[in-house]
Amino acid sequence: MDVEQLSCVVDDLPPAKLRLLAKMEKVLWLLKDSLGSTGCFFARFWGPGEPGVLQNQSYPHLCVPNSTLLEYRLLKGRQELSRPDILDRAWLKGFPEWTSNVSYYRPNEYAHRSDATSCGVRGIIAFAVFEPYQPINFGAVLELVTIEEKQDFDLEKEKVVQALQAANLRIELPRPRPQCFNEVQTAALSEIADVTRAVCQTHRLPLALTWIPWVDGVILKLDYLSFISTCELAIERTACYVDEEMQGFVHACEQLFLNTGQGAAGQACETGLPSFEPDVKEKHVNEYPLAHHARKYNLNAAVAIQLRSTGDDSIYILEFFLPILVKESSEQQELVEKLKLTIKQTCKSSAMFSEKPFIRKRGSKVSKNNDKIEPAPDPDGNMFIECADNKRRKVSEVWKHFDKVKDKENGAVWAICKGCQKKYPGESTKGTSNLHKHFKSCSKKGQRDAKQHTLPSDLGANFVFDQERSRLNFVRMIMKLGFPLDMVQNEFFKTFVCDLQPKFQLCSQDTVQADALSIYRQEKEKLKKYIDNLSSLFSITIDLQSYGDNKMSCCLTMHFIDDGWRMNKKILAFRSTEHDYMNEAVKDVLVEWNIIKKVHFMFAEISPPNSQMTREFRSKLLSQFPHMNGDSLCFSCYALTLELLARDGFYEIKDVLNKIRGCIEYVNATPINQDKFREATNHVKLQDMKAASHDDPTRWDTTFVMLMSALELREAFTQLEQVDFDFKVNPSAEEWRMAMIVCECLKVIHKSLGSSSSSIDACFLHVCYIYKNLLSWEKSEHAYVCSMAKRMKVNLDRHWSEWSFAFGILLGLDPRCKLKFVQYGFLLMYGSDASKYLLEFHSKLTCMYNSYANDTGYIASPASDISCLPSYDLDSDGKFLGFCEWLKVDPPKSDLDRYLGEPVENRDKVSDVVAWWRVNAPRFPALGKMARDFLAIPISAILSKSTISGEATKVNPAFNGLGPETIEGFICGQDWLESPENNSKEGKPGSSLVSSNVRFDSPGKQMSKYLVGPFIVSKPTSPEDLKLIQYVFDSSLSESETIVQCKNYHLSRRELYSLRPETWLDDNVLSTISDAMTLVKRKMEDSVNRYLPIVFAANADDPSKCISFAKKHRIKENYMSDLLCYEKAFVPVFDNERRHFFLFVLQLKKQVVEIWDSLAASCQSDWVDRRLHNLLVSLDALFKDDIDQNYQKVWSFTDFRVERPSNVPQQQNGHDCGVYVIKFMLAPEEVTNPDFVFDSENERLEVVLRLLASDVNSCRNDLASKAEAYYEQRFGNHLRIFGKK
Repeated sequence: MDVEQLSCVVDDLPPAKLRLLAKMEKVLWLLKDSLGSTGCFFARFWGPGEPGVLQNQSYPHLCVPNSTLLEYRLLKGRQELSRPDILDRAWLKGFPEWTSNVSYYRPNEYAHRSDATSCGVRGIIAFAVFEPYQPINFGAVLELVTIEEKQDFDLEKEKVVQALQAANLRIELPRPRPQCFNEVQTAALSEIADVTRAVCQTHRLPLALTWIPWVDGVILKLDYLSFISTCELAIERTACYVDEEMQGFVHACEQLFLNTGQGAAGQACETGLPSFEPDVKEKHVNEYPLAHHARKYNLNAAVAIQLRSTGDDSIYILEFFLPILVKESSEQQELVEKLKLTIKQTCKSSAMFSEKPFIRKRGSKVSKNNDKIEPAPDPDGNMFIECADNKRRKVSEVWKHFDKVKDKENGAVWAICKGCQKKYPGESTKGTSNLHKHFKSCSKKGQRDAKQHTLPSDLGANFVFDQERSRLNFVRMIMKLGFPLDMVQNEFFKTFVCDLQPKFQLCSQDTVQADALSIYRQEKEKLKKYIDNLSSLFSITIDLQSYGDNKMSCCLTMHFIDDGWRMNKKILAFRSTEHDYMNEAVKDVLVEWNIIKKVHFMFAEISPPNSQMTREFRSKLLSQFPHMNGDSLCFSCYALTLELLARDGFYEIKDVLNKIRGCIEYVNATPINQDKFREATNHVKLQDMKAASHDDPTRWDTTFVMLMSALELREAFTQLEQVDFDFKVNPSAEEWRMAMIVCECLKVIHKSLGSSSSSIDACFLHVCYIYKNLLSWEKSEHAYVCSMAKRMKVNLDRHWSEWSFAFGILLGLDPRCKLKFVQYGFLLMYGSDASKYLLEFHSKLTCMYNSYANDTGYIASPASDISCLPSYDLDSDGKFLGFCEWLKVDPPKSDLDRYLGEPVENRDKVSDVVAWWRVNAPRFPALGKMARDFLAIPISAILSKSTISGEATKVNPAFNGLGPETIEGFICGQDWLESPENNSKEGKPGSSLVSSNVRFDSPGKQMSKYLVGPFIVSKPTSPEDLKLIQYVFDSSLSESETIVQCKNYHLSRRELYSLRPETWLDDNVLSTISDAMTLVKRKMEDSVNRYLPIVFAANADDPSKCISFAKKHRIKENYMSDLLCYEKAFVPVFDNERRHFFLFVLQLKKQVVEIWDSLAASCQSDWVDRRLHNLLVSLDALFKDDIDQNYQKVWSFTDFRVERPSNVPQQQNGHDCGVYVIKFMLAPEEVTNPDFVFDSENERLEVVLRLLASDVNSCRNDLASKAEAYYEQRFGNHLRIFGKK
């Protein structure tokens, strides 16, 4: 990082400028030392050139080793500045100006915004620099640029001031503002702080600022207004009310001051009346110096009101910013009136308006020639005039359609219709009745209205056109659909857009590129964060296309299954690299995305195929990624392998193929030859056969078709040879026989590739059959067949070794195949040696599974563990009893053993393997994680040639001439960008109720989906419940806080998190539901049901243990008192083997126990029956006295008949079983209705609200008050919570 002196003729420079240049160099050297460790930045000086122009040719700069900033330094048009720019404003004003991101400027505020953005520029600050005791024209401007978005430039400003002082230079900072206040002013500011707090909390405003007008360090007072026309406004932080998110905006306000007339506060100071800005973001920075900061914090409307202290007549300006969603003018006006009322009610020692406004008259605006009078607009949007008593009188709306003109000669005032130019008396004493009558009947009214670009009525009255939002949506459309960039210059397209929305301004191609890059970088950061939070491993496909001399285009695509068991594919990068650095390019991408250790499978394809390049690339990748073994790298697909085998076959008959090509070429050469061949085919009665056609030697399938058709016509070729002596290329009979035998062999390969099935099991069988045929061909009596088979077998063995393990894993994880299918295939391939290969594969599979089991902690304990067995005296006869007991202990089985031990699924019932694992993964936690990773391997990449990401590597011709990152941005953006409908489906746990992805329906249309915290539901929820949900699921709050407190159980926020979508339920939620339902039902006289906690059944593996536990924890007294008098008892159960919840329903009157299982197909009946029997035995023991007292004949729980109802709803995923059990308990009649449809997020939200609002929740009232306070503190006035999805 060196300071470079740009070329200049120093001999021609005056001595004063030479001194200034030396000081500038010193400043840059000091900045290099003080800021060099803080990150990449770029600094340079500008100075006056031609009159009114800044230039930098003869001024030094600090060169940073960052390519994008160097591009920014060399931008065309940045050598001289005559257009709007931050540097120009800093030079003219003499004070620093900065922004955390140049994108917050408008083009008319920073002319080089798009160029700067494309160069990676983010933050920028400009200082006006001067020499002490020198005229201002000897000064300069210091520009400091960063590539990161900074919250502020406090550190940089401090270092710059120190460096300038060391070089005997200085900068101008805003003049000191009042720091010391007298007692009256201190009391007034304290009261104002209370006012701002009361107003913001009452109306839920995000921000209130208190501005103090001052002149020469003295607060402006009412007496000064008669002779002071301008002043400066500074904020007083102690009297402001600021949301946490707005702290940065207030910090920016503290670093500058407003002049009279700037912003709403400056206008209120100038006029003495309330000033209203409908959208501060739309102001120019010259009109409102904080406009670019307001855009960053998305501020909207602002109203400023002047207060006068009754103690000393000091003036204060209160500026309130309205909530972002309050955009309708009527809503804004209503809210402003409420603000005024609240201020009046809260103020004690301050008056809202000065008793005597201003010397300068406020009222009608009079033009320079004094011939036209326009009513001035009221800050609230109404028209008003100022009366002598300082009271405002509203002006009729009809004046919007008339011009008030004063006659120069006689002073008469006329009202002239804007449509037909008809004149009416316009004095206020004449009234407006005639004007109203004329307006209703004006013949030009329709024409005038037609010229106004009214919006379609179905957009709603509150629709506001946003140029920036529309432009970004336009760029997203270009990226997603791959439209050419020059469409913005197409005249037909311009006309179409103008007719559609006249307000929309089409941008240039440069702007499209800059915006596309910005969108790409934003989407990239979001995708990075999303990937970082995924728990799965990834498969990578690498598509390499060769072009030019030693050049390759490289497209990396990532495949994974997300936490909701959905298949995903994302293009990570599109790079251009040299052949020797392909592996480095791949590594750079994986490091950039921070997934280098999470990649477990790679598939690469080089086009056109190059065996040497493939071997080198594979070798380099294996050395670069030592954690990946050979089984995890695949460089040849199934289709390419079969193509190589076919070419091996053609190699054996290459001379015969050349003769056949010569035959076809001869018979098609001339019309005479065609006629002769036609006669030959007729002679041998082959006239119905299709004529043979030429092949494409680069495509083996066309060669095979040519060979097949030629063999069918071989008799015709022989007949032609007999009658046409010029035909001398016909193969001999032996050669035709060779071709026929080889063609028969190749039919097996052609059939395999031509099969309509592209499933991996079908392709596995094809490979097995081909391998079996190769073994038989090796024993052929024909030498050329043996040679062909050996060559084919070498090729197949080499490529099979690459993808056989992936084939085997995927088949083993297919519940319709498992190891039985692999065993069958190995028997076809290896015959009697199949067991050896199967054992080797099973060993690899077990090793892979154990790595997952160790990571997840689900590895089974060894069967040889005897620590749980009792000890015996070796001297007694019982020395062998320990061995006998050990034999009775069932060795624990791993997930893999249990999965493989279950029967193979029926193919008719299981069509989607991923969907099967989504449901069954909780039963096999470690194996399920392994399945999730391996099922993400793209099958199409292994099976088909050129299906990885070939479309991505076909660069759109519209991208010609664009930079590498821009091309990558368009390609990745096309892959990443979702449609608004799809993109709005995200509802993350703990997310805010206020969501930018939520959309509103048009007026009159019913909303179909509602975002409620982490839930997307189909019914609206009350504001009170929404506040509760937001409070409960805010991940920033304490997870240990008790949210639900019943009699025996309570739930913390952490446990309630398990009710979020796609989350496995905490068993404590089920116990708390049972506790709450028991308390509720006891209060109901007609209650017929009882509910047991899940811990009761959890101890039912041993009846004595269960009875002891029930007595210790008073289960009978708390949950089952008078149980025999009721009709039903619900007992939730957790199956630890399946990691699954289900329900026992005891029909006490009918003496029936029903098993309600939402995954009945996977039910292990032996375990369930044993657990149920032990549970019933425990109930008999607990209720022995009750049974003896109430039943004379024998009555026992163990005599209950066991039933498994067939109408129990079945879940479609692996995480809703607990929610199903709760639904079974709460509404058993509803769920057995044939029309019942289970909506996971609706049901989960209903459970949460039941728990929170239940009368038995002792935290309910306290929770409601906490939620209200939390919501008022965090969110604004409006409940921005309903939204259509």
